[in-house]
Amino acid sequence: MKRKIIVGILFLMLFSTMLVSATNIEKKEKMVGRTAVVDNLVDVPVWEKGDSWVFNEHYNEFIYNDDGTIALGWYHNCTSTYTVIDDIGDTYKVKLTSKNNEGSFIIGPIQLKYTRFTKLTQELEHRKTDLAYLGVLHQEKGPVFWLFGKIGIPIPAYYSLVTDYICTPAFELFPFPITQGKTGIFSNFTTTGHQKISLYFGLIKLSDSDFSYETPAKDYICEIENITVPAGTYDAYRISTDEGSEQNYSRHYYVPEVGFYAKVSNHLETEEDGKPLLNYEHELVSTTYKP
Repeated sequence: MKRKIIVGILFLMLFSTMLVSATNIEKKEKMVGRTAVVDNLVDVPVWEKGDSWVFNEHYNEFIYNDDGTIALGWYHNCTSTYTVIDDIGDTYKVKLTSKNNEGSFIIGPIQLKYTRFTKLTQELEHRKTDLAYLGVLHQEKGPVFWLFGKIGIPIPAYYSLVTDYICTPAFELFPFPITQGKTGIFSNFTTTGHQKISLYFGLIKLSDSDFSYETPAKDYICEIENITVPAGTYDAYRISTDEGSEQNYSRHYYVPEVGFYAKVSNHLETEEDGKPLLNYEHELVSTTYKP
């Protein structure tokens, strides 16, 4: 199985499902805080400026050469805070900031090791009607160590990765309204954008190109599952999508009292030899959202 994975299009292109807690579901139409509940269906939450969610996040992505060696590898662990910064018209704007960053980046023969000053940030635009992604600006910037030679002699460098893209139509995250046992199809969409990767404030350009690719429509199913994350224990809707084979999966867990997902687990690998292509693991630490 060959897949084109664009580094920098993190989170978002493979966050194709989410879940929801069952504890607040009732049979009559009612507003439960900022979430509408109608006949066992949990509808889209209402976000307000200042709402925030903190996650422990772990990322791995890989692209391979024909001989099986790594052409591109991305490893990143961090604690990220998502904050609603604008509530305008039909969209929300969300800012991601990070701390406790660690990881590395490999592109061809170049290997970079992150320092604690290498930061991940994102600016995300969500459609209010279903929280679908409309666009993302993803950035990684800061001091790194360029590991030179076979023994990896560390040479200080400044690293920058910037990916800016839009989804047409929007990238659906949640099948609102949600209920246990619901099945359906997330629509196909096209991702179009630009990616630039450089060292020493642009003096060494590693990549600078436009891209466009289509994500096919995917079947999903919603099932209730009890989960435990640093923020607590929840009954959540696990929303799973069909990724084409048993060893590949995308699972996101949306919780109504959280107003967002509380856990993400995505895994992709090659069908031929089981080489990892992508692993994302996110767990909720805390939130200021109040239902």
